Amino acid sequence: MPVADGRTGIVTVAAPDSPPLVDQRQIEEFCAQIPVDPRRCTVIAVDAGVGAATGAAIGAGIAAGVSAPVAVAAALAGAAAGFVVGIPFLPTGLVVGPLLGAAVGATVVAIPAALLGGALGASIGALVGLTAPLPQEGARTEGSEAPATSPN
Repeated sequence: MPVADGRTGIVTVAAPDSPPLVDQRQIEEFCAQIPVDPRRCTVIAVDAGVGAATGAAIGAGIAAGVSAPVAVAAALAGAAAGFVVGIPFLPTGLVVGPLLGAAVGATVVAIPAALLGGALGASIGALVGLTAPLPQEGARTEGSEAPATSPN
């Protein structure tokens, strides 16, 4: 039952005791189609998905950073081309032309690099997820006495 603070108007809602249930049928249908141990399939589905998403983000960031020197050179070339193209549109063309040219020049280099880095990062993350070890027996992590699952 939501509780409202009369002075500030902030509504406080009690959090549920357990996370909402996930429909496992889709994962089970996926696991039935591939020749993998059923215990390992759920680990693969979760770890590969998380690994691919984080790997893609990390790979895209690294690739964009590595391509920055080339993107700066392309931005300079684009600015020069924008300056030449902007001459007929004096005086605004001499300001807007180089800015647009630099933006296009940098984008032509940075976007493909980020896409390639994201694809490589996602594939590495998925491979790491696919090769993740199975959970320990008794649902306990290595060197810990705490259960790996919720106490419900």
